[in-house]
Amino acid sequence: MSRIRQHNQHLILEAASAEFAAKGFDATQTRDIAARAGVPKANLYYYFQSKENLYAKVLLGFVEPLLAASAVLRESDDPIVGLQAYIAARIRIAREHPHIAKVFSSELLLGARQLPAECRDLLYAEAQRNVECLRSWIDRGLLAPVDPQHLMLFIWSATRTYTNLGWQMAHITGQKKPRDADYRNAAATITRLVLGGVVPEVAQAKQPLMFAT
Repeated sequence: MSRIRQHNQHLILEAASAEFAAKGFDATQTRDIAARAGVPKANLYYYFQSKENLYAKVLLGFVEPLLAASAVLRESDDPIVGLQAYIAARIRIAREHPHIAKVFSSELLLGARQLPAECRDLLYAEAQRNVECLRSWIDRGLLAPVDPQHLMLFIWSATRTYTNLGWQMAHITGQKKPRDADYRNAAATITRLVLGGVVPEVAQAKQPLMFAT
C-alpha cells in the first residue's frame, strides 16, 4: 500500500469515526465525511466503495484493540494481575479511541445489526476464552464462586460507561470531557470494586493493588 493511499484511508477513517459518533450511521452523509477528511468525495468511494463498507471498517478498527485487551487478561495466571491489566486496557481504549468507542457502543445498543460477521466471530471466540479463564480461576479457588459470564458482563458495562455516558460524566465531573486523571480514577475504582468482590482477602494482602493506565 502506497503512503498516499494509506494516509488518505487514515484521514477518511478518522473523519468517519467522528461523524458516525456524532450523528449515527443513518444521519451521517458521505459528503460530510469527505469534507471533514479534506479529500474529494470520490476518494471515499474509491477506497471504501460505500458508506456501509466504511462503517464496517470503523467497527473493525475497534475490535482489534478489544482483542488485544482481552489477551492481557490471560497473560498472567494470577487473577489480580490479569483483572487489573484487563480493566486498565479497556479504559485505555476508551481514552485513546473515543469516537470509535462511541460508534461501537451505539452499534451494540442497536442490536449489532450492522456489525460484520467477521467482528461477531472474533468477539464471540474471545469472549468465550475470557469466560473460561475466569471459570478456571474460580474452580481453583483463586476467585470467589461467582458466575464468570456475569462477572465479564459487569466489567464490560463498567468500562464502557466512559463512552456511553458522556453527558452524565460531564455533569458529575464539571468537565466537558474526561481528563487523563478521570480515566486513571475510573480504572482504579472499577478495579477496586471488582477485586473487592471476587478476590479473597488473603490473596489481596499478598498482592497489593497497583492502579495505572
